[in-house]
Amino acid sequence: MKNKLTYIPDNYSEVLTVLKDKYFRWETNFCSRTENKTIGHITHYSIDVSPAENCLILIPGLASNTRTEPLMKVIEYWALMHRHDVYCLDTFLGDFLPVVSQELAEKHTFSEFVDLIDTGMDVIEKDVKAKKYNHSCLIGHSAGATAAFEIYNKRIHDRKKLRFSASIMFAPFVERSFIVYIKNFFKNFSFKNAVSDDVFQKTAIGINSPHEAQIDGRYTKISILPTFYDDIDAVEFRPELMDRYGIPITLVAGGRDKKSPPEEPRKKYNVLREGKNGDLWKMVVFKGSRHSFIDQHKDYDAILRLIQSQKQRASKRTK
Repeated sequence: MKNKLTYIPDNYSEVLTVLKDKYFRWETNFCSRTENKTIGHITHYSIDVSPAENCLILIPGLASNTRTEPLMKVIEYWALMHRHDVYCLDTFLGDFLPVVSQELAEKHTFSEFVDLIDTGMDVIEKDVKAKKYNHSCLIGHSAGATAAFEIYNKRIHDRKKLRFSASIMFAPFVERSFIVYIKNFFKNFSFKNAVSDDVFQKTAIGINSPHEAQIDGRYTKISILPTFYDDIDAVEFRPELMDRYGIPITLVAGGRDKKSPPEEPRKKYNVLREGKNGDLWKMVVFKGSRHSFIDQHKDYDAILRLIQSQKQRASKRTK
């Protein structure tokens, strides 16, 4: 018998559309602090006019968004079905285009990506604080999770408290071998290796999500420079700051993930769990999942139970 708390039906996507229409409260477009252009989007869904006791904040990766990413959609479905409010923070929303743009690529740096999420989190944090939720959990994926860690570190460095109760970070960081692979792939695919490394580093490439809609049979893309991956790889691991978060954090890895294989977050987890607040850190590996966790698509039972357990861990921490 399927567990009624976490079972996800095959038609969850259609039901989610109805739920989002019913519980839609507001949306806002925003720009980063450095770019006066609408490249961020926050949508808030609330089960009642008065706030629920719990909320989730969803931050997908670079070439993804909460409208189409299966992992994010199924979490939204579960949250709204079980009386959680939801905030969706999407980046570069207007720049999924059928053509690659050199101009946009030069603007879409990793630091801009982090700054954009930071700006969006400021908006959400103020709303979460005003509504006085009992529990608020930020869920990040891929580059979105990496950016969230960068922002958390900045908050702690500036002697500010984190304003959410807990976080779950799916596949953060990027493995160096994957960076080399993906850059070599684009250099061969787009240029047949006919350009120098220096020229390639400065030339726009298009990153697409397989979940995005196609236009004239082609996937829409986000334009970035290959150096975007170098900037992610340069992110510094800061255990001296991460040990001071003060909230439960769970790292989630896919056993078949080539972008962020489980041994990479495992190394960081092994350091963090030895810290003063090591009990706040937890790591979970879904052996059959790849980077997008779509292998869990038909039964997200374990992932949704993880969200529930994070709430329980946060509750114990505050008692």
